[in-house]
Amino acid sequence: MRSPPHVPFRAGPPGFAPALSPIDPARRFDPDTEDHVLGWKAGLLDRPEHVYRAAPESADAATEAARLVETDLGAPVTGDLLAASRLVSDDLVVMERRGEDWICTALTLTAPTFFSVDHAFRGGLGALHGPVPDGERLARRIGRVFDGLRDGLCLERFNWTLQLDAERHTPDAAPLREAAGSLDPDAAADRLHLRVERQTITRLQGSGAVLFTIRVCLDPVDALAPDDRAALAAAWRGLGAEGRRYKGWASYERAAEALFNRWGV
Repeated sequence: MRSPPHVPFRAGPPGFAPALSPIDPARRFDPDTEDHVLGWKAGLLDRPEHVYRAAPESADAATEAARLVETDLGAPVTGDLLAASRLVSDDLVVMERRGEDWICTALTLTAPTFFSVDHAFRGGLGALHGPVPDGERLARRIGRVFDGLRDGLCLERFNWTLQLDAERHTPDAAPLREAAGSLDPDAAADRLHLRVERQTITRLQGSGAVLFTIRVCLDPVDALAPDDRAALAAAWRGLGAEGRRYKGWASYERAAEALFNRWGV
């Protein structure tokens, strides 16, 4: 059992702000901590009607995004977004400025955290962040970040939650939340997982579009070190009511508290 590669809860409860940090572009995909899922991901990409969308007008930006991924990985350059998506565990999302908003014009989405490929496709920042606490303000802030991205800059951020079991393709949260609500608390340590989204954004120099990547990391909570168990409990308990409603944490409360009590934190 590995230690989770990212532990963003050390910084406290999930935030609803961009909270972006610059990283070396060489680290955009390397190391790929989730490369063990590439075979599973390829199976989903073999059924592109379920996980892939591309608007005809996105061809230039999607090709540039694919070439960036392929070049980063030292792979043959095809310019095919589906082919590039097979190289990394990350999902690949192309955002383009259209009038007053940034619009998702092409994407692969094999590990969605509770939203569907059709919900994201052709959606703008405003629509995509509408359900988030203070979503309109957040969408405007992200839009300004996209507008101001410099060539050669790669920005990284994290999001996290607890999830029942280790399913990655989760467009609908309802079945997981229903099962978590009826979970025997004694099973919480065995079935609860830490789900972390590692996201990056990069400006595509030719098209001016933005490549947004999403890598989902899933690890059993029992893999956490003792100090991180205490930090997770504090961050979980520290999120306010509005954030808890958005994340649907009510269904997990009984199981989470049983887990924390078992850990003595």
